[in-house]
Amino acid sequence: MVAPTPTSGWIAYAEGWHEFFLMTGTAAVTLAGLLFVAISMHLETLIHDSRAHLLALARAILLSFIMVLTFSLMMLVPAQPMRPVATEMVIVGIASIGITLRLMRAQSVTHHPEFPHSLFRRRLMPTVIGYGVIAATGLLMLVLRTPEFFPLIIGALCMLLGNAAGASWDLMVRTAKIRRREVAEAEKKAGVG
Repeated sequence: MVAPTPTSGWIAYAEGWHEFFLMTGTAAVTLAGLLFVAISMHLETLIHDSRAHLLALARAILLSFIMVLTFSLMMLVPAQPMRPVATEMVIVGIASIGITLRLMRAQSVTHHPEFPHSLFRRRLMPTVIGYGVIAATGLLMLVLRTPEFFPLIIGALCMLLGNAAGASWDLMVRTAKIRRREVAEAEKKAGVG
């Protein structure tokens, strides 16, 4: 797909992305639903005060899905000029970076054996990069007045969806292991007492 000039064909160019954004939005909402199901299965384990880091990770994962869904919905609005789209990209990207960095900073003071801070950070850095690529692409579109860099969002959205799906899996498995350990300890105590 060749990028058009800003005046001649941005709307036609953006319409050519319709199916892509329909797919990314559908994937994001489906994966967010599965995350809710996984969280509800282990809600008692996640809401324990000593596991705030797991709840923070769940929030960050959900933010990734919501960001992809929101961005996809924005791109499905018909006949938007390029400047408003680029502005939306910058705003959504920067806001998502800010929220994610806040979550990372809030969890930096504690270290948890079942989910160390290094793993927490490793799970969230790709999201910060993905949000940054979206914001930077929007900024380039605003400054250069061309959608030449718009295809960079393919990698950013794929990174966000892939990382969030992997982090969801990791969260689900680790939470199940924590729950299993708690049940085994309770059974051991009951057998001793």
